[in-house]
Amino acid sequence: MTSIETYYELLHKIQISNFMIGIHAKHPDEQEDLAKEKENNKILTTELETLQKTLAQESANADEIRTALIHVANGVLSSLTKIKKWGVYYPDLSQGMVVPGYLFGKILNDFKIALKYEGGLPVVEIYMSQIKWDYEPLQSLIQNIREELLNSSFSTKMEAIDYYEQIRGSVLTIVDDFRKQGII
Repeated sequence: MTSIETYYELLHKIQISNFMIGIHAKHPDEQEDLAKEKENNKILTTELETLQKTLAQESANADEIRTALIHVANGVLSSLTKIKKWGVYYPDLSQGMVVPGYLFGKILNDFKIALKYEGGLPVVEIYMSQIKWDYEPLQSLIQNIREELLNSSFSTKMEAIDYYEQIRGSVLTIVDDFRKQGII
């Protein structure tokens, strides 16, 4: 497991622990469980803080993550260009699944693979459909991400994590806009 995988695993465990603390706090007969969970939460938080300090140190392979993120952006843009050339097709919002908007999760997952595996190169492809929708905001976002990544460098893994979280937030903003418009 890479250090970034461990980081996200600890974040997830802390989230679950916080949830369990909230549940145990509501039940007076579970005070012993509450105390155990609070201690577990404290241990997890300490581990995360220690790992964050390590991830904030300069790393020789931090910039490999940036390169892998560029690979993902290039793959998405390449797929969108191919789809546009066909003329009557658009990116399939559900990517062959029954979940409208699955496309956005798939793209985020590809970025996260590049991040978590610290330079892993996922196969990036987008299926097409004849359902028309305006994918310009997505394409613009990915182009901007690509340009920012090309004009920057990562010296620490924490910079890569922060940048991924920025990507994630931007994609979720587009998803929320499409939800409000009834597209997904």
